Amino acid sequence: MNLEDITVFLQIAAEGSLTGAARALYRPKATVSHQLRRLEEEIGAPLFIRSANRLVLSDAGTEFLEHARTIRRACERGLDSARTSQKNAQGTMRIGSTGEFASNLIAPLILHFARHNPGLRLDLTVVRPDLLLSSRESYDCLLYLGEPPMPQVAEMTGRLLGRFSFGLYCSPGYLARHPAPEAPTELRQHDLLVYHNAENVTLWELRNGDQEYSLHPHSKLLSNDYWVIKLSAIHDHGICFVPKFFARLEVEQGLLVPVLPDWTSREMPLYALFASHRLRNRQIADLVDSLTQNFVDMQTYLYTASAKKEFFR
Repeated sequence: MNLEDITVFLQIAAEGSLTGAARALYRPKATVSHQLRRLEEEIGAPLFIRSANRLVLSDAGTEFLEHARTIRRACERGLDSARTSQKNAQGTMRIGSTGEFASNLIAPLILHFARHNPGLRLDLTVVRPDLLLSSRESYDCLLYLGEPPMPQVAEMTGRLLGRFSFGLYCSPGYLARHPAPEAPTELRQHDLLVYHNAENVTLWELRNGDQEYSLHPHSKLLSNDYWVIKLSAIHDHGICFVPKFFARLEVEQGLLVPVLPDWTSREMPLYALFASHRLRNRQIADLVDSLTQNFVDMQTYLYTASAKKEFFR
């Protein structure tokens, strides 16, 4: 019995379709279909039946499901146990992350870990949050922004890596043409640059001590890319609401200025999530420790060649 075929079976069971499983596993649909067919031939029974354009487990598939999970977990535990004696990390580590701040926050963290583990092959995949969770069995570790949804991740162990907050920013050129708001209630009178996740517009939730203010922003310029939002602010198109670390360099260079600096968001958490049965995996433990120890430093990471040696010490 091929372990890869079992992996495909588990992913189809999680996704409910060949297309979804192929997307989560980054394989051609034909390959996924072939692997499922090969497993069904070996078992001697169909594992899925089609119902309302969705694949659901057959009686045989339902019986096999928990055994398939046990097989996969046993293989992972075996690998983890065998690797505990290795002095240097080796093999491949699959890391999944959402894309909001992959280049600004996640990538520097992973690069720091890679530099100190040269024998380890790192595969960092950036996907939408919904796909990240649905394909969680394909990864050794997930880097998840926000509070992980329960009970979807109930079988996983979570480690808080750090937190960061958002602030309001615009360009000096924008302020030259518009009076600076003196209170959050005046934001509606301004051009606002809004982030959305392809489904919903992000609510601006602001706090100043015990005071709170929520704004559902309306905008002529929206994007699901924070780089587009920041670039738009730099070029005088309005006020943006982005993480402080994301705007830090532009503020230092005078390209952006804080707006209502006493008003910020609640802190956004970043978690490392991994299967609870992999607590003995040394590589995962080392990765999580590295991410936690370097989280604050990543928020001041410089994207310049002159800073490279200073950072990677």
